Amino acid sequence: MIIVSLVNIRLWWGKVSLPKEVWWMYGSFALLALSWLVDGWLSGERGSALEKPLKILLTLPCLFYLAKRPPQARWLWHGLVVGAIGAASVAVYQAFNSLEAFRAGWFRAQGFTNAIQFGNLALLLGMMALCGWLVPSRQKTLWRGWLLVGFLSGLFASFLSGSRGGWLALILLAGLFLAYLAFAGYWRSVLVVAIVSIAGSVAVLQIPQLHIKERVLLAKQEVAGYSSANIANTSVGARFQMWQFGWNLYREKPLFGWTQLGYMMEKKKEIDAKRLDPMQAEFNHPHNELLDAASKRGTVGLAILLLAYAAPFIAFAYRFNSSTDMRVRAICVAGMSIPIAYAAFGLTQSFLPHNSGTTMYVYALVFLWSASNLKSQDT
Repeated sequence: MIIVSLVNIRLWWGKVSLPKEVWWMYGSFALLALSWLVDGWLSGERGSALEKPLKILLTLPCLFYLAKRPPQARWLWHGLVVGAIGAASVAVYQAFNSLEAFRAGWFRAQGFTNAIQFGNLALLLGMMALCGWLVPSRQKTLWRGWLLVGFLSGLFASFLSGSRGGWLALILLAGLFLAYLAFAGYWRSVLVVAIVSIAGSVAVLQIPQLHIKERVLLAKQEVAGYSSANIANTSVGARFQMWQFGWNLYREKPLFGWTQLGYMMEKKKEIDAKRLDPMQAEFNHPHNELLDAASKRGTVGLAILLLAYAAPFIAFAYRFNSSTDMRVRAICVAGMSIPIAYAAFGLTQSFLPHNSGTTMYVYALVFLWSASNLKSQDT
């Protein structure tokens, strides 16, 4: 997309005016990129510090180009469904090639990133696909069935990844989707989706091969273990200890934080002093987006992160409110779902700084915004 935008620079250079809410959204992207760039530079990363900030900043020519050549929304919806199906297929393939681990209950679909990133992004694809539920279609039943396949595929891939942090996002996104249906007056659809969601969740819990119940019980045990005996060498216990460490660092340098290098140096000191479990040496972030920004880039970095969540949400909410076209509104709901999901994912993982997290966030928002410019679309 970047290459296409730059090659066709004559098409949009000086010929496109972006609305102010888009500039707010891009401004939040640019500030986030700048904060990462400064952090990386101060941490001695130099050339490697440019990678993710540059990806973010190059969304601007894409916005200009797509304002002149917006994508057709029907292909966007189909792409979301196919992407979710692809994620589920990869998860099943990996499970099939790890049958012993799958049966034992310690298999987690990794995709080609890691289990948390893969499972959460698959879940997001499925939920975004479902946002097209009210898009007018000549074949309404077939259309909705196709979207439902995408949703269930994303959900299935998420469950196979074993990423429990995504389940909170699922609840929040389900609330957004049901509110969208209710706002449009589709109470029957609200009832149908609610029943299907509850029934699907109960059914999934009863599939022993997915080991969902075991993971829920394990999480409870790990919480109890950390609370009663300060056991920090478990998934939940390690997160609790990381969060406390990140919070302590933020309290010591609340304005600009410690930078990535300072964070790692302080963590090494704490591990050497046996105040942190040695397991913490494996991680370069506190598995919490807010604490990651606060501890490394202080209140300034935290404010920038919150703006990067809020600005896109407000931009899509504004367009949703200013349009009566159900096609446009569906895209706007999908756009609002992204910062909501990322904020939820970020509670248990530093999700956005990963390459997959960065790319999906900024470019999915750019494509959705561009597609929402269309006032009349065929499905």
